Amino acid sequence: MPNSLLTCSRRLAVPALALLLAACAHSSTPLLDQRFGDAVRLSMAQQVRHPAAAANRRPADGLDGPSAHAVMQRYRASFAEPNGQAPQPVQFMLGGGSGK
Repeated sequence: MPNSLLTCSRRLAVPALALLLAACAHSSTPLLDQRFGDAVRLSMAQQVRHPAAAANRRPADGLDGPSAHAVMQRYRASFAEPNGQAPQPVQFMLGGGSGK
């Protein structure tokens, strides 16, 4: 009796394993797979203000050289001394109730 049960379970195990592997191999989301990554590509494209800007060979209008250099020096110096103010420390009060 136990021998026939073991033989029967072996015979059922092989087709069951084959069905499980076939189910894993079949893609259940073909419509989603076709559009995979579209949201990322759309988001990146929306962040470009003027896509044809690289083809524009006219010089950009703006500041002259010495003025731009002075602006950049002030910008870099602002990180060395941020208005002479030290950042305030973060304080946490734990259990600061009146105890009632």
